[in-house]
Amino acid sequence: MSLPFRAIHYFVEVGRCQSFSNAAERLHVSQSAVSHQVALLEESLGAKLFVRRGRQVMLSAVGESYFNEVAGAISTIEQATTNFNRDDSRKVRLAVHGSLAVKWLIPALNEFRQRYPNIDLTLQMLTRDGDFDTQWADCFITTQPPATGYQRFHLYDETLKPYCSKELWSEVHQLKTADELIKYPLLSAISAFASGKPGTDWQRWFKQVNIQLPAKAKIHHFSHLLLAAEAAKYGQGIALLNEFMTTEQERAESLFELPFHGIKTEDSFYFVYPSTTAQSPGLEALASWLVKLCRARSSDKGPP
Repeated sequence: MSLPFRAIHYFVEVGRCQSFSNAAERLHVSQSAVSHQVALLEESLGAKLFVRRGRQVMLSAVGESYFNEVAGAISTIEQATTNFNRDDSRKVRLAVHGSLAVKWLIPALNEFRQRYPNIDLTLQMLTRDGDFDTQWADCFITTQPPATGYQRFHLYDETLKPYCSKELWSEVHQLKTADELIKYPLLSAISAFASGKPGTDWQRWFKQVNIQLPAKAKIHHFSHLLLAAEAAKYGQGIALLNEFMTTEQERAESLFELPFHGIKTEDSFYFVYPSTTAQSPGLEALASWLVKLCRARSSDKGPP
């Protein structure tokens, strides 16, 4: 037997109010509409659910038993609907470094919005890592996760690998040993390591295979990985980049990873938000999506 949900909903509201008119007011419908739906339910069940004593409406013995069975389910549905439509569940402000947003996050946002069309995600530019101003943003992608008071989700450990343009690829990918890279211009990003010293990235890269970077090596210095990546794309040399600083299109058309080793920086990236908002469906959905996005991330190794 199929019972009309609306009739059950209206019945529960009358049972709560002990009044058809009050139930109609709460439901924003006419009293006759409520009476009609309750009559349909009584007909479907084959039992009287209310007894009327003058203007007073009371649940019958059968009605009270049925009310106790279904009222909890109606309350659960109402609460779920309230949570779904609540502003703090749908509106999420994410603070993230601009370079990470431009190269990695923004190109993937269509997938997130298609999967979670009810969530209004706004990106905020994170200018100072470790500054968690919750009046400005609801959640953060950071390399400095708070020790307490925040939900924390590991996204990825930063690893730098050599990349070059399509023009250089035809020469460089055939090299057999790492020391042969020294004959090409090396593009160094000062921001790659916490020390902030020019050339640190390439010095560590060569040191990992027991090679000392010679003084004659031609190194061009940049303040940020994003700038080094752009220079590499235009054929100005070889840069040590993490794949999150390159887009899928760039890896297919203009930036290619060389078949040599990588080095880990001191940075790991995390998605965090205050524990006090841990029950927010919007934040939970974003956390799950970001973790899956990072796990699925892969880069092409060379031109097709």
